[in-house]
Amino acid sequence: MTGAKRHDLIVNTSVVITIVAAGIVVAGLLPRDDAATEDATGQNPGEQVVSEPVRYPVDIPGCDTVQAPPEGDGSLRFSFATVGGVDAEYDNPAYPWLTAGKATAMSEAVRAALPAEADVALAPPSQSFVFQPVEDFGEDAPEGVQPLTSATGQVVRDGSSAYASISVTPSETGVPDCVAGDLDVRTTGPDGTVVDILDTWYEVSGTRTYTRSASAYHPDGTRVHVSLSGPDPNTLPLETTDVANIAALPELALTAPVPPGTPAPRQDCSVYAASPAGTVDDIREDSLDAANAALTAAWESIPNAPRLSRPIGSLVPDGFSAGACTDADVVDTRIGLSVSVIGGQVLPSPVDPYDPATAYGPLPVTRTLPDGAVVQIEDSTIVDGLVSEDGATRLARSVSLTRPNGLQITARSTADVDPGLRTAPLALPEPLGFDILETLAQAPIAEWP
Repeated sequence: MTGAKRHDLIVNTSVVITIVAAGIVVAGLLPRDDAATEDATGQNPGEQVVSEPVRYPVDIPGCDTVQAPPEGDGSLRFSFATVGGVDAEYDNPAYPWLTAGKATAMSEAVRAALPAEADVALAPPSQSFVFQPVEDFGEDAPEGVQPLTSATGQVVRDGSSAYASISVTPSETGVPDCVAGDLDVRTTGPDGTVVDILDTWYEVSGTRTYTRSASAYHPDGTRVHVSLSGPDPNTLPLETTDVANIAALPELALTAPVPPGTPAPRQDCSVYAASPAGTVDDIREDSLDAANAALTAAWESIPNAPRLSRPIGSLVPDGFSAGACTDADVVDTRIGLSVSVIGGQVLPSPVDPYDPATAYGPLPVTRTLPDGAVVQIEDSTIVDGLVSEDGATRLARSVSLTRPNGLQITARSTADVDPGLRTAPLALPEPLGFDILETLAQAPIAEWP
């Protein structure tokens, strides 16, 4: 067979999975089949796309033989489906190949493998190449969706940027045959890892998107897929060698050992504010660095400050506003600590104790400082603490400081009470003291963001 055919296999088999709060959105490009895709109104729910023509026969470096692409008219459509799973978590017995420590080791390896001149855009941990827990669908897993862990992030290099995604999954299918249109080149590393590299494109309504990807098949059966896309192949921030090197990282092999003591990966945190303002794009790196330095200085000024599981000066964007947050545990206790910073807030007013809206829960105590800043203090007891499904009660206290310029810093501490301790008040643990929380809330952060 000579000439060119529209390439549909690689897009058909490359399923894009986006993890969301309610589950995942599975988005794929599927061959057009009018009889199968028309709905009850006679309308095709998928959107027509075209893909790069595939030439066959063709020689592909690294392939002894090359198979022909599957037959088809080259017409493609988008297909979306939303499916829900249980809350994902690390160390799931159903997926023993992904522990919390393994996720950290893989995440650190990927970031270290990025080119020296490339940066990862400021974002929450879940969008900063931190491998996420496997979404557990049990028996409800959609057809074609394999259990995997994924990491995403925006890579910035020489003024250009693109979102990159990495997926890692166990596989028993081995190395696939070379098929025209599936790859441009195949390489085999000294350890036997096979890497397929592909640069291609597709068009939706005349708008072309270029994709660059590498698929690695590790000797232990691990399959790694790295991809990024954009409107111009010449401005993609990662070269083909970059994506190939990441896919072939030995640390991504699921049987690769994890250094002892590797901690769990950093998780997203939240900023709770009356008026969420801005987006993560509004946060400046110098403002984040200054805020972290101010929190560190405030913590170091506290006499006999307890030891935390991570430095207090480790704010990260919350992802839903121009706010940043951090959380930590007091080592060897069930006491937690969180700090958030956000701008654009209105000075709070004292709460009316007779307002029906404040009839439940603790009433905040409000006071105004000489510089016009307003401090609000809240404290919960065993009576009004939050109760989890296992019967444990979470006590919480917080100090929030709002400055006249709209900057708000909130320090909150929690203590988890075992169900059996609820009848022994003298044995109840306590969150960190108000003196510690107020010291953090009054950290010398001048402005934000």
